[in-house]
Amino acid sequence: MLISTNEKLHSSPAYLGYLVLRLLKSAPEQKVTIFDIVEKFKSELGIIHYQQILFTLMFLYQADIIDFSEPYLYAK
Repeated sequence: MLISTNEKLHSSPAYLGYLVLRLLKSAPEQKVTIFDIVEKFKSELGIIHYQQILFTLMFLYQADIIDFSEPYLYAK
């Protein structure tokens, strides 16, 4: 299940994944660092627990939307 009825929509992996993809689309060469993602989440949504970021990145990776190459995330 992507969205639980017990959590806020703005902290769900699907919504946070949308923010990651929007950040990747606007980035030069469509690559960002994990630090860019954390900073963006802090500025747009306030402080977010690292577990939410981890679940979001796992969701995007398992859906074959992003790929990792240290220290960057790439859109596929």
